[in-house]
Amino acid sequence: MQTLTHDMPVQTREAPITGVNPEARTVEVTWTTGARVLRYDWVAERPYLEELSLDPAHVRMGRLQSGKAPVLDTHNRYGLGNVLGVVSRAELNGSAGTATLRLSKRADIAPIVDDIRDGIIANVSVGYSIFKMERIPPARDGDPWVYRAVDWEPAEISFVPVGADAGAGTRAHDDMQRKTRCEFFDVPAASAADSIPPAAAGNSREASNMTEDDIKAAEAAEAKRKADAAEAARKAEEQAARDRAQKEAREAEAARQAEIRELAAAAHMTAAFTERLLADTSITPAQAGLAILREQARLAAEVPIRNAAHIVVNRDEMETRRARMGDAIRLRANPAARLAVTDSAHAEAVSAAREFRGQTLIDMARECIEFAGGRTRSLSRREIAVAALNLDPEISSRAGMQSTSDFPNVLASTINRTLRQAYQLAPRTFTVWARQATAPDFRQVARVQLSDISAFQKVNEGGEYKVLTFGDSAEKYSLSKYGGIVPVSWEAIINDDLGAFDRIPTLLANEAAATESDIVYGVLSANAPMADGVALFHATHGNLQSATAISDTSLGVARAAMRKQTGPKGRQLNLTPGVLLVGPDKEVEANKYTSASFVATKAADINPNFNTSLAVVVDGRITGNTWYLMARPELIDTVEYAYLEGEEGLFTETRIGYEVDGLMVKARHVFAAKAIDWRGMQKNPGA
Repeated sequence: MQTLTHDMPVQTREAPITGVNPEARTVEVTWTTGARVLRYDWVAERPYLEELSLDPAHVRMGRLQSGKAPVLDTHNRYGLGNVLGVVSRAELNGSAGTATLRLSKRADIAPIVDDIRDGIIANVSVGYSIFKMERIPPARDGDPWVYRAVDWEPAEISFVPVGADAGAGTRAHDDMQRKTRCEFFDVPAASAADSIPPAAAGNSREASNMTEDDIKAAEAAEAKRKADAAEAARKAEEQAARDRAQKEAREAEAARQAEIRELAAAAHMTAAFTERLLADTSITPAQAGLAILREQARLAAEVPIRNAAHIVVNRDEMETRRARMGDAIRLRANPAARLAVTDSAHAEAVSAAREFRGQTLIDMARECIEFAGGRTRSLSRREIAVAALNLDPEISSRAGMQSTSDFPNVLASTINRTLRQAYQLAPRTFTVWARQATAPDFRQVARVQLSDISAFQKVNEGGEYKVLTFGDSAEKYSLSKYGGIVPVSWEAIINDDLGAFDRIPTLLANEAAATESDIVYGVLSANAPMADGVALFHATHGNLQSATAISDTSLGVARAAMRKQTGPKGRQLNLTPGVLLVGPDKEVEANKYTSASFVATKAADINPNFNTSLAVVVDGRITGNTWYLMARPELIDTVEYAYLEGEEGLFTETRIGYEVDGLMVKARHVFAAKAIDWRGMQKNPGA
């Protein structure tokens, strides 16, 4: 005997209504006679006659006899409104199953009770689960198998508009696709006739015979199922092949970029040059290596290298002592400070500064006074500080100084170096997508858009070249001045306060960098009108998208809009975005849709390769869900930021204080920013 186990869905069968009592709201029904119903075995791929054994030992009546089994509307188990009543009585007499249904008194049930009383609703259907099934082979060739349920459980009774087909039977409603484990086992064909209930032969609702048309219909359905399964397998294989190809392409691009970055880093190439190599996906690592060699040769030609025989160093002892003192102060204030660019020079500077490493500021002030020819033995700590800062000529004279102290220069140089280094290290994210410029003075500067140039004209043989022209429209801006003062009082020297040489300059430098970022990103958030009178981001400019989240679809829409931009004279620009600019709320989403290593859960979410070339720039000044696509400033103007010519960055000036008893170091920063062209920028308010 062969035994198999399969998941069987809940089954249903039609049954008749045998009596109605409207006053008591009860309905008498026969819910089964155990007759055979034609069904199809999709595992064995054959039709069969299902038979329900009415042996009480084979039927689990506990649920139906509990008084709590539901009466449902069309087997719908979802929602309390589908419960019409309960099964108040259920019996099994060996030849049929009968039951009394008690309907609810709810107002919405009253029309159903009326339709049952009038015979309009005349069908009920029982839902049941099968746990064990005998499979009986046909006694004659051409007859169907008989599957006899010898362990099954009725669960509910439903009123239905159309009952189960008496000739074929039905599976459960979609809401009843709960499955149970059913054990199938084969028995000899001789047992088949023994179990047919006598009442089944006369029941026209459940009894059926297998016709030739039924068999053909079942075979046709099976053939269609196999064809559909083969087509689905073919499509799945094609999709898997596409997924493998895309994965291999992503891995190859990631390996290409990693190798090019390694080559560029070893050759100390700039970030801008490296990004240009990466942006061109046709460049192989070998070609990138040649390009790096050519760039190194070009840079070497621009900056001639002189050998040591031509280098003359003019440096006196005062300058050497000043540098060593400054290095010692910086190392005391910040032991991790870098004193030079290269490791060898840094080690040399640290070694030289050890001469003063154990000295306080007062000790160094004494050194500077004595180096100027003075004596400090009779001076108090305050007088030493005042004399070293050259604040009081009388005290300097009493100390016997033959010249002014170099101590203010030491302090000013130390603060200036800390300030400049901190400024260079301060985070400024806009340098990736905005263009740097200089202005000669504080007068208004007019910038003509690079895209606003006339087209090349054909030159015939012997003909003249035409002069290219620019448009009249220009964006205008002027520089502004910012700054602050770092005071170093004689009290700070007495107290050996090293914060003035590390923490305060760093704060000022960070403030300068933050001011730059505020101004540049303020251009984006302000969305001020351009020279044409239209806001920077506007539908008229074709650079304002509908609010959508970052995805490969929305990135594609913004990318297409940028490519379609035309210059003022109608020329197609065909711009390519290089930067995805977002705020902190969109950082994860932006990196997800630009990462070559992101693995999607379905094909529709796979990142296109061209999105992985986008550099993600995150800045906290971009709030909410807003995001931007930016073209590289080498391709077209976006936002231009400018410094005063000759003072690119943060500069300092020193003065012996009048308002402060000490040294005052003024930090001055001249800066401005303005949107020059909207065509290389796309904004999306986000979602």
